[in-house]
Amino acid sequence: MDGWGDRALPCTGELTGINPNGILIGLMDETPVFVALFRHMVWANDQMLAACHRLDEEQLGTEVAGTYGRLSQTLIHIARAQGGYLLQLSDWRPRPDDHLEHDAPFPGVARIEEHLRFTGSQLAEIAARESPDRIVRVDYGDDEPQDMPAWVVLLQAVYHATTHRQQIATTLTNLSIDPPEPDFWAYWEALKPPQSN
Repeated sequence: MDGWGDRALPCTGELTGINPNGILIGLMDETPVFVALFRHMVWANDQMLAACHRLDEEQLGTEVAGTYGRLSQTLIHIARAQGGYLLQLSDWRPRPDDHLEHDAPFPGVARIEEHLRFTGSQLAEIAARESPDRIVRVDYGDDEPQDMPAWVVLLQAVYHATTHRQQIATTLTNLSIDPPEPDFWAYWEALKPPQSN
């Protein structure tokens, strides 16, 4: 689809159902772990974008085989898609100056960062209150709209951002820049309280 932290408590809920094929058909009764995925996504996006702030125009134009495209295009794609997931799940509508277009001049890393923080925090709020039974109509653009559980769209947002952050990391490595490693171990290190001696 192309379109537009706090510390989480341990999850005490149970899965609400598995269909005969073994596919999860409901969410957890309580959602702290689910919400933590989105808080991590916002943080991980910030970590990756911090590395991109130092890049010049030529570096942002770098394209590596096996990735989405030029680094600048990948950043726009992540932001557009994350906004698209938010559109599918809420009544949020982008203002004219919120639009990010592939064929427009690159708006800068700071603009992408602002967009991802906003849409990511909104998705985290939706995840915190989402019902496992809510069905949303998803419009892919080219195909007929489909009805599906909202949690599918939410998890796709996490998957999509993770996939493209890895592609950005690949491009940074190709530029001889050590990319951040925004995995959950690093997230915990960033969250945990300092050890007292």
